[in-house]
Amino acid sequence: MLVWTLVWMMASGTAVAQTGAGIGVGVGGGPGYEALQPLYGGETITAIIVMVEPPDAPGAERLDTTVRDALSLRPGDPWNPILGAAVRARLEARPDIRAIEFARREIGGGVERQLIVTVFPATVEASKPPRGLLVTGDPGDFPLLYRKGGRYLRVILNGGFGIYSDGNPWFDSPETFTRGNPLVVQPAEGAGTGSRASWAEAFVQIGVGGVTPVGGDDLYGFGALSGIGPGSVGRDIFRDDPRATFDLELAYAGLLYAPQDERHRFKVSAGRQNFTLNSGFLISQFGSQWNAGPRPGVYMSPRTAHDFAFLASGRLGDWSAQAFWLDPNENEPIESHTRVAGLNLRRQTTRRWALDGSLIYIPRSDTRYLAPDARPRLREGLWTVAGHAHRGARPGAPGAWLEAELAYQWHDDFPMAAWAGYAEAGWIARTTPWTPSISYRLSSFSGDDPDTSRYERFDTLYSGGLDQWLQGISINKVLTQANRRTHRVRLNLSPTPRLNLTFDVYKHTANEKNNLGANPALGTLASRDLGEEIQLTVRWALSQRLFLQGIAGIAFPGSAIEDATDGDAEPWNTAQLQLFWGF
Repeated sequence: MLVWTLVWMMASGTAVAQTGAGIGVGVGGGPGYEALQPLYGGETITAIIVMVEPPDAPGAERLDTTVRDALSLRPGDPWNPILGAAVRARLEARPDIRAIEFARREIGGGVERQLIVTVFPATVEASKPPRGLLVTGDPGDFPLLYRKGGRYLRVILNGGFGIYSDGNPWFDSPETFTRGNPLVVQPAEGAGTGSRASWAEAFVQIGVGGVTPVGGDDLYGFGALSGIGPGSVGRDIFRDDPRATFDLELAYAGLLYAPQDERHRFKVSAGRQNFTLNSGFLISQFGSQWNAGPRPGVYMSPRTAHDFAFLASGRLGDWSAQAFWLDPNENEPIESHTRVAGLNLRRQTTRRWALDGSLIYIPRSDTRYLAPDARPRLREGLWTVAGHAHRGARPGAPGAWLEAELAYQWHDDFPMAAWAGYAEAGWIARTTPWTPSISYRLSSFSGDDPDTSRYERFDTLYSGGLDQWLQGISINKVLTQANRRTHRVRLNLSPTPRLNLTFDVYKHTANEKNNLGANPALGTLASRDLGEEIQLTVRWALSQRLFLQGIAGIAFPGSAIEDATDGDAEPWNTAQLQLFWGF
C-alpha cells in the first residue's frame, strides 16, 4: 500500500515512480479523523439552516436574516472556516447576540451537507465586556481565551484513541508485499505481522488560533499554531516497536477580506495548513501525509497539514477561484522534494448545479516513473487538467444526484497521455425513515500500455480520504489508484441524526497488465482481476465534543494477488474502533 514509488530503490537516493496517489489517507491508509472536523475548508454546503434558541425569542426572525446576511452563503458554496471564524466574531460582538455555534449535519453519506447555525440571543441588549479565560479566569470559558468586538482567540485542543486488529494482514503474505520497505524494522525480511496484527494508537493536538479585524469590519487577520503528539503501541501492519513523536502541525497566518452583506470574498494564507481540492480526487489533506513507519499513526492518520502551503482564493458573485502552492508532508529521509502548483475555477450555475475546472503543475520533484523501456522519466514537468460537474439532489425531497470528473495528464519532457475519471449517480429518499440512499460509482485511472511510445500511467497525485478516494481500506494497501478500474456500490442509512451507517462494496480490475510503479510484487500482473472488498463504516456523534467511528471490512484477493503469493493469499479482514474528541 505504501507509496512504493517513493520508498523503493532508496540506495540511489532518488524517489521512484508515482507518489501518493493511490494510498488514500496518509501513507498508512487509515481512516483519519476527517469526520471529527464537521466543517473543514472547501466542503460544499448544500443547505443552510439558521436556528434561534429558543425559537420564540424576541426578534428571532430578524436574527435569522442578520445571520444569513453576515454569512453571505448560498447552497453550493464551499465552506471557509476562516470566514466562519470572522462571521462568528462579528456576530458575537453584537449586543443582541450572546453566542453563535456552527455544526454540520450530513445526510446520505455526503449527499447533503447542511450548515447548521445556532443563534443564542442575548437576554438584554447591552455592550459586551471582554470575555474568555484570559480575562475572567473562569474555567467555564474554555476553550475561549479572549473575545472582544471582532477579536477572537481560542485554544485548539483535540485528539483521539483507536484500537485496531487486522486478520491476515498483507493477505497473509507480508514478506511478499513489504520486503525492502524502509518503513518496516527489517526491510530485508519485510513486516513480521504473522496471521494477526493488533495495536492501539492515540494522538493529541494542542495550540491556539484566532481572528482579529485589521481594517474596519471588512478585513481580518487570522492564524493558528499547534503541535501534535501521536503514539502507537503493539504490532501494526509495519512494525511492533512502541513509539511517539511531538511535531509542529499548524503554523500559518493570513488575511481575509469579507465585507458584510456582499458576496465578495478574498483570502490569502501561508504556512503549515490543510488543503483539499474538491472531494480529494486529485489532492486530499490526508493523501499528502506520511503516517507510517517511524511516524506513529498508521491508521489514525493524525497529521493533515502540508509542510508549507500558500493558498489564495476569491469569489465574485457566482464565480470563485483558488490558487495553491503545496509542499506535501513527506517522510524526510525519503523526501521527494515534490512541489505542486495549481488553480481551480468554479461557477455555481444554479442552486443544484456546480461546475469547476483545475490546472495543476509539478515544477519540482525527484520522483521517477517506471516503464518497461527503462527510459528515465521524472515527475517534474507534469501537467494535469481536470473538469468537474455536480448536480445535487433536490433539497428537502426525494431525488437523484449526479457527479462526474475527468482528468488528463501530459508532460513537458517526454510523450505522455494519461487520463482518469469517475461518474456517480445516486438516489436519496429523504421522506423515508432512516433517510436511505444508494449510489453507484465507476472510477478509472489509466495504466501504461507497453506497446506504445507514450507513457500512459496516470499519476494520482495526492488523492485520498476514507469516505471518497481510499477505495477499499485494506486492499488499497497493496494497490495504488493508478492502473485501476473500481466499481463502488454504496448504501447509506441514518437511523438518527447523530448515527450514520455506510455500507460499501468494491470491485477492482486493472486496465493494463503492466503495472510498474505500483507495489513491486505487483509490477507485472498475471490477471486483470485485483479483488473485491466489503466495508461497513459506523459514525456516531456521541456529543458535540465526542465522535465514535467503527469500521469492519474484508478484502478478497483477486487472481493477480493470488498469483503474486503463489496461491497462498488469504482474505484480509479488519476491525477498527476510534474515539475522537475536540474543543
